[in-house]
Amino acid sequence: MFVFKFSQILKKGRRLAFVDYYSPSKWKSTLIKRPGKFVVPEEVKNAKKPYCMAIRRETINPWERRAPLAPKHVKWLTRSGVKVLVQPSNRRAYPMQRHKGVQFSRDYISAGAISSEDISEASLIMSVKTVPIEDLIPDKTYVFFSHTIKAQKDNMPLLDAVLQNNIRLIDYEKMVDEKGQRIVMFGRWAGYAGMIDILHGLGLRLLALGHNTPFLHIGLAHSYRDSHMAHNAVRDVGYEIALGCMPKSLGPLTFVFTGTGNVSQGAQEIFQSLPTEYVDVANLHKVAQYGSLNKVYGCVVSRADHLSRINGGGFDAEEYDAHPELYKSNFATEVAPYTSVLINGIYWAPKSPRLITLPDATVLMSTSMTSSKKVKTPGRPRLPHRLVAICDISADPGGSVEFMTECTTIDRPFCIYDANQHKSHDSFALPTGVLVCSIDNMPAQMPLESTEYFGDLLMDYIFEMLLSDATTPFEKFQASDAVTGAIIASNGKLTPKFAYISDLRRQKAMASYHKAGRSQSDLPEKSVLLLGAGFVSAPVVEYLSRAGHSTKLTVVTEKASDIEKLIQISPEVKIEIMNVFEEQNQLSNLIEDSDLVIR
Repeated sequence: MFVFKFSQILKKGRRLAFVDYYSPSKWKSTLIKRPGKFVVPEEVKNAKKPYCMAIRRETINPWERRAPLAPKHVKWLTRSGVKVLVQPSNRRAYPMQRHKGVQFSRDYISAGAISSEDISEASLIMSVKTVPIEDLIPDKTYVFFSHTIKAQKDNMPLLDAVLQNNIRLIDYEKMVDEKGQRIVMFGRWAGYAGMIDILHGLGLRLLALGHNTPFLHIGLAHSYRDSHMAHNAVRDVGYEIALGCMPKSLGPLTFVFTGTGNVSQGAQEIFQSLPTEYVDVANLHKVAQYGSLNKVYGCVVSRADHLSRINGGGFDAEEYDAHPELYKSNFATEVAPYTSVLINGIYWAPKSPRLITLPDATVLMSTSMTSSKKVKTPGRPRLPHRLVAICDISADPGGSVEFMTECTTIDRPFCIYDANQHKSHDSFALPTGVLVCSIDNMPAQMPLESTEYFGDLLMDYIFEMLLSDATTPFEKFQASDAVTGAIIASNGKLTPKFAYISDLRRQKAMASYHKAGRSQSDLPEKSVLLLGAGFVSAPVVEYLSRAGHSTKLTVVTEKASDIEKLIQISPEVKIEIMNVFEEQNQLSNLIEDSDLVIR
């Protein structure tokens, strides 16, 4: 089997032959291959009684078919003398046991595991997702993604139960190297699945807007047996694009990838199965307007491309990591207006500037931001605005993409966000709005390969975890920084590194209390002065006039004709007709009486 790369297209009469193809091993090499032998600690080798660990059945989500370890990893462990218990589950992608007579089987029983509903014998219990409180076993070491490090409200009862049951909790998310980079993650497969899903959704959304495109031939990620099948499907769509099957009224399509980590890299591996050309941020606006329809354009946006100091100056990575509040982002004004599809894979902290705010979304989804300047006809409609779809793989509600306030799911992967109403809808047929896909367990759609990839990364630390005894003091546990630094709780209390969770939890509780105790009518009214009634004024007036904003808005304009337009948007708006260059004193008084001035 060969995978075609669209770097060269050779015309032969009416047919096109694609050359410069390469073996799948080029992208399969990204999978980590374990060595044939690895070091087994003396404590494990010489143990009188075999060390026992367990792989727990995933029960938190019906789509969760992954496991922390694949059968090949279990085989290495059992051959090293470790007793491995696996809770049976027909939902898991890797089966407990194959039917008799099946050769080359990859199942847990053949790997030496023991199928057991009762896993209380194990000192180490592993899973991918969180464990229901009622299933926690006291005095054990648990390893899973706990989603507690930001004091997430939904998982605080779980953290309380961990402390009450004297459980030592290790969180995969906090396993990092000396540079602070995560070392055990599903990120690349989140990128794979997210890119496949958004291409599928793009086809549906474009069809609803009146355009038949080859993207309709791509399914959701979970409909493919493995990534090879997905690559082939995307490549077939690439053939059609290269042959000129895209409607001209769409204009060039641009795909923007935020971040340069594993998520972005995985998404780009799928993207590169299409006929692609990469451009930098400086040239994005050119290809968005004058680019070819026989290819799609990619642009990777790093932090340095859109972040700068508020008080002037460029981007400094160390300073930004320490003080993100000192920086601003120009993504919404310099990148997003030329973006057809945004694939967002960046980590966002509360003090960091957002990529797209709510007011930004209103501007980006206005009818003036169309992708094509061609004359609109009933059968060849223009897009309502250039930004058509967003795949927020970071799945952080209210984060870098502010209007993404709720994650989608594998069985309901898409919604349409309407910036005018600030609402999300299930219908693809809305005349305006951006398609949003933000599934918080993307890799679960490709469970076989993501499990194997994750286990390959985890095997370097599995024996350290196996030697953890939750009944002994945390201070006496000797392991690498990658493991000890990921221990959130031990001996009935938070470890020193994560003691901040208690304070953060109290802060959130107090904020929630004050928010609940004060209605919007109790909030002091703020005065906002808007200078000018040009292109951006209407979205600003509409946003500030929504219910819940305690603002007194005054708009300064030279044109009396603007009055009717603004009054239709908000009858409460106050309008001052003046020439700001000739009536400086009156303008100064307005500015002095305002809490915020927008120009």
